[in-house]
Amino acid sequence: MKNDDFVRQFLEGNTELLNNIYKNSFKYVSHYITSRDGSIKDAEDIFHNALLLIYVKLKEDSINIQSFDNYLFTVCKNLWKRENTKYRVTKTNIIPLVNEELDKAAFYLEHSQWELYKEKFELLSKQCKDILNMVFEKKPYTEIVSKYSYASQTVARQRVFKCKSRLAKLIKEDLRFSKLKLDK
Repeated sequence: MKNDDFVRQFLEGNTELLNNIYKNSFKYVSHYITSRDGSIKDAEDIFHNALLLIYVKLKEDSINIQSFDNYLFTVCKNLWKRENTKYRVTKTNIIPLVNEELDKAAFYLEHSQWELYKEKFELLSKQCKDILNMVFEKKPYTEIVSKYSYASQTVARQRVFKCKSRLAKLIKEDLRFSKLKLDK
């Protein structure tokens, strides 16, 4: 399959292609994460976030992928490393000094981002909102499969991916997004 054809099918959410990606790549990501103090649920979350990240980057035409499986694994690995360092406990007793104006500005920015998110979330279909709420509540995929009578957890993961992608697209298309995003 040509690279352009693969990218087109990926961006269109071709079910057969997505099934192959899950079948070929998830086991490696799962093994990597579970061998580094993670769970299968962590692996699923990282895998979906990586797919979403790649989807957004491909949509923006900001990457050129030579080997999708290798790129996906690398993204998953980096996301897991970042996730792991978030919760690492350090033994320093540094007390940060907070400037009141910076604190207010950060609050305003976070509030504005939250308002934009809520507004775009409401534009999603009822099913997408329900599915994403279940994911945010860390409900197992088996529960999503059961509630919506999906054929498998893979189908449920694909639906979650499509709903997250739709939400990300709605947010990024809003003119306020470029003013509210944080460059890290």
